[in-house]
Amino acid sequence: MKSISFRLTPRNSYFILAAIAAVTLLPFLGETLFYSKGEPREAIVAVSMLNTGDWILPESNGDEIPYKPPFMAWCIAIFSLIHGHVTEYLSRLPSALALIGMILWCYGFFKRRISWTHAFAAGLITLTAFEVYRAGMACRVDMLLTFFITGALFSLYTYWERGLKGLPWLAVIMMSGGVLTKGPVAVVLPLAVIFTFMLIRGEKFWRVVVKLILPFLVPLIIPTLWYYAAYQQEGAEFLDLVHEENVERMTGNMSYSSHVKPMYYNFLTLLSGYLPYTLLLLVSLIPMRRINAIKAAAPIREWWKSFKSMDAPRMYALITILLIFVFYCIPESKRSVYLLPIYPFIAVFIADYIAWLIRHNHRSIKIYGAVIASVVALAFIVFVIIQCGWFPYSILSGRHAFDNAVMITGLEGYTNIIKWLLVELSAVLAGVTLWKLRKASSKTAFIMTLTVTIVFYWAFAGVYQPGILNAKSDRIIATTVNRLQPEGNVYSHIGNSMLRFYGTNYYTNDRIKPFRMLDDTQSGYLLVGVEDARKFLPAQADTYDFYLIKHFKKRSADIRQPVLLLKFVKKE
Repeated sequence: MKSISFRLTPRNSYFILAAIAAVTLLPFLGETLFYSKGEPREAIVAVSMLNTGDWILPESNGDEIPYKPPFMAWCIAIFSLIHGHVTEYLSRLPSALALIGMILWCYGFFKRRISWTHAFAAGLITLTAFEVYRAGMACRVDMLLTFFITGALFSLYTYWERGLKGLPWLAVIMMSGGVLTKGPVAVVLPLAVIFTFMLIRGEKFWRVVVKLILPFLVPLIIPTLWYYAAYQQEGAEFLDLVHEENVERMTGNMSYSSHVKPMYYNFLTLLSGYLPYTLLLLVSLIPMRRINAIKAAAPIREWWKSFKSMDAPRMYALITILLIFVFYCIPESKRSVYLLPIYPFIAVFIADYIAWLIRHNHRSIKIYGAVIASVVALAFIVFVIIQCGWFPYSILSGRHAFDNAVMITGLEGYTNIIKWLLVELSAVLAGVTLWKLRKASSKTAFIMTLTVTIVFYWAFAGVYQPGILNAKSDRIIATTVNRLQPEGNVYSHIGNSMLRFYGTNYYTNDRIKPFRMLDDTQSGYLLVGVEDARKFLPAQADTYDFYLIKHFKKRSADIRQPVLLLKFVKKE
């Protein structure tokens, strides 16, 4: 009887990559509750769509219109129609599918133009870069936007390869979807990249301009219909919001501070976002004498000559990286997720570098593997300590000691047999890697380390993260509210007009409204932060009597204060 053997081949590599991405992302999407304001703020728009039937610009949180176009909410709402209601899993599903799609598209693009092994490695590197993985597991628009932008970039390159004939319909569809996800940036960035690339490759300026007019205008047709419908519904308030989010955010003239960061922030987030591979880069550069100092100090003319001699796919990738990175250095508002579209292109160069390290049997591969395996093993040891109740909570101190203790306590007992197997599997693989590293080749060492990384992500998403972060969720507040008042409005007051009880509102099915929207309500329940209550309650004392129902000592994930649940009754 012949033995059964498995080999990665060009024929099965696509399906293997798809399977790895699916198993890494899809089983764990619903394990973690909403624990910050960002995810429920997106999900609640879909909840409002299903509750009201308004699929254009539904109000949620009492009086808030969405800050972004509705494509993400449409996806969530459509997925939820079959299930009957919006869940954490379904809210994150568009992001996960977008990441899987982007990885497979990236693989197909570079497989045909570089090599299938290189493309396969780049796909796995992209998947396991922490910023990308995190965005693929979140109910936020960023990964969906990244899918549309990268899809447009890949399609526009193919358009150039084919001699700019006809209209690049796939790129048009991608850019149109991107505009409906977050705005015109989904058209501006891909076209700026292909425009720059074609000029550098020797295309004539006016030919490029003429050929890109329709790819610029056509993707705006369907989004314009939505913008017009939204304007008809909300009028000037909607136009002001669009102008602030798309123009004033770039010019730094927003009416409120939004993620204002210095320029070096983008460098730091890119380095941290590409963990664990940033660690490999740092390890490989020690000692510094291994760097070719002469080449590093080469004149700009030599750098330009090297750039011009690049093969077209790598040149396109490098232009994409530089142009998008510089673009997002311009506005004062900076977030790590803005840089997501450059991650799959950076992965190509990381794959190049890792291949070079393997060819030269560089010791950094094994050092990197030892560090990753040690971190995974250490995580398992800490997990066991917490599970056994041996964690010394006395070492926690400071302002947030109570909140930190609550999160750590949340990990105690957060297991079943399958979840124990996940953390044990990651620990066993880490142990085997540490044992085998010394005698393994550089290629085998990297494959083992990559395997440990992927399996650790399983344990992280299935056990570690939900065990800790579920304790941060405001669902406990919503559970109390739902028990006391299963139907009807619940009211809130927050001193900061930009904030809402997003998580609690999601878990109460969008029933929380600002206290100023009371109308003729004589009595009800009120949520208010402890700090806000010091000013708010005395100001309302002549009109209402307030009775304390519950004091939630843990800080709310939305308003960063402990919360009071009060019963209010209007005075006669």
